[in-house]
Order: sequence, then C-alpha cells, then structure tokens
Amino acid sequence: MQKIKVSSKIVIIGGLVIGGCILLAVFFHGTFFKESRVVIENKEIEEGKESAPLSQEGNSMHEQADSAENGQLEMVPNTPKETKVVDKSQSASIAQDKNKKEGDLIIVNRLVNFGQEKRNSRLIDTIVIHSSYNALGADPFSVSGIIKEYQEYGVAAHYLIDREGMIYQLVEDKNVAYHAGLSSVPDGRKGVNEFSLGIELVNTKTEQFTDKQYSALNSLLQSLKSKYPIKYVLGHNQIAPGRKDDPWNFQWDRLK
Repeated sequence: MQKIKVSSKIVIIGGLVIGGCILLAVFFHGTFFKESRVVIENKEIEEGKESAPLSQEGNSMHEQADSAENGQLEMVPNTPKETKVVDKSQSASIAQDKNKKEGDLIIVNRLVNFGQEKRNSRLIDTIVIHSSYNALGADPFSVSGIIKEYQEYGVAAHYLIDREGMIYQLVEDKNVAYHAGLSSVPDGRKGVNEFSLGIELVNTKTEQFTDKQYSALNSLLQSLKSKYPIKYVLGHNQIAPGRKDDPWNFQWDRLK
C-alpha cells in the first residue's frame, strides 16, 4: 500500500510538472512568436517592412502643396515654376476705362510706369511732335507694340495718336517724359524734357499721316494751348537737327 501511494504521488507531481511546461510553452509562443502589426493613418503595414519612400535622393519630383485655380489644394511636382513675362504697358498701369472728355476731344488714358520722372507741377511752354512705329513686330502700326518698344528703350511721350486718330495719354502732363533727348529750343534752352510735352504720331518713314491723325492732333493742340502758355510747337528734327529726322513726311501747313 505504501509503494502504491508513493507511485501515485510521483505520477501526480510529474503530471503537474508536464502541465506547467505546456502552459509555459503556450505563453512564450504567444508572446514572442505572434505576428506584430502597426496601424498608421488607418493604413495597416507590417512591422519591419518600409513603406514606399515619399522622395528619392536626386529626384526632383518631391511633392508640395500648391493652390489650384478653384482655391483647393492639390499636390504638384516641385519643379521650377515658369516665369511669365508680363508686358507692363498692358498691366494694371493701363487705365483704358478711365477716359477724359474735353469738349469733343476724347483722350484714352494708357498710363505707363517707365520713361518718366514724377513731378507735382512744372512750367510747360513747348510741344514736340514725333513719329514712331513698331519696329519689333509684324504690324508697324500696333499701339501695343510701339509702347512695348518704348519700354525696352526706357522712353515715353505724353501722348500717342494712332492711325485712326485715337489719342492715348501715356504720361501725365505734370510729369517729365523722356522723349526729347539731347536737344534745345530756338531761345537756346536745353533740357527740353523739363518744360515740354511730347506727342507721338504712328507712322513709318515711307507712309503719310492720315487725315484723322491731323484732325486729332489739331484738337489736342487746341486743348493744350488753352491750358498752358505754349511758346513753341516743334518737330523732333527741329530741336535735335542732325540727330533726329522725325516726324517723317509731316505737313506743317496742316496745323491750325
């Protein structure tokens, strides 16, 4: 009886030991061998695996936020943005919608921001008549082309009269416009820009001025003479002889 009891104890103890080993094995397996997973931004990725790179060294296709036309944000490649060249003569400096009417004379403001010096006021007693055309484009009579050419050279006149007799004001009367260059008037004064107004008429060296241009010029001269004590109305060739030859083919006897 005593031997049977000892054997039973050994069996029970052995069973407990084996059972404990089994439990420990299950525990360690679940702890160390269970697949681990990580959740980032609602996207499940396996630990130990790298996500796709957002950028690569030496690659210019980095992503950045940019404003779309509809105001929403969209992702676009980080490539150099194209520089758009803007003709300032056709930008906000142009005020074509602000016309001024003086009697029957309509002057379209097409004010530029180059070829001039700002003044609060000045004495004006001379008017210089010029002629010019668009030498850089296909249409020699293009007003926009002529203004662009002025901009490239850093010059401007106060007024420009196109082939249809439309009068554009490019520079305010009170400001000094760079139109005369090295020149002098008959009384010997130099620095003609300081006390003069420049009027450009669109024409080439081989064409004639139109009737509409002469009519518009006479109306403009009449208006300016009523405002300022005009002493001289001269051509560019008269204040800079040998250096300038415009206004080309101008008929002085048609001035009133």
